[in-house]
Amino acid sequence: MRQPGNDDTLRPDTSPRDRRHRKDPAVRARPALYLQLPADPIAPSVARHRVRRWLTGSCWPPGQQEDIVLAVSEAVSNAIEHAYRDDQLPEVVDISGEIEAVPGGQRRVTVIVRDHGRWRPPPIDDENRRRGIPLMRACVDTVTIGQPDDNRVGTSVVLRSRVVPSLPRAFGAGDNDINPPDAATAT
Repeated sequence: MRQPGNDDTLRPDTSPRDRRHRKDPAVRARPALYLQLPADPIAPSVARHRVRRWLTGSCWPPGQQEDIVLAVSEAVSNAIEHAYRDDQLPEVVDISGEIEAVPGGQRRVTVIVRDHGRWRPPPIDDENRRRGIPLMRACVDTVTIGQPDDNRVGTSVVLRSRVVPSLPRAFGAGDNDINPPDAATAT
């Protein structure tokens, strides 16, 4: 069953830039995540480890954390498997993430997984596959797939988590203060 709020339509602009103007100007900058991994079979494992560490450093709830990690892993796996066949392009996968405050004292994660390959239509014979996008949909609030906003070759998958409460004041943090001391070294 499709999760409410999911949007896996192809969009020409999948950049987080369109959200920046909606952020509360009083909110401090969050530690961002940026990885560039070679498109090889070990990349999903590295991505899972680094995204999990980044989310843990941001005190993300464990259940939601694992959903985000799984969705990112699937997006990375898809990029590696589908973007780089028979091309002379740089075979890398870029992963960027940010945490943003949303109305009502909550926060959400947006992770963008981007390849620099060429879109491949799904095969006619699905070979019992094609479960990646439904899996990502089940794990996060929205999935948007489209061309990167720089109009270069490649595909971007934007994963937006479900909202979670801001850190409680009991941890000594303000409602929008999610910068634990070691979180800035997440990349």
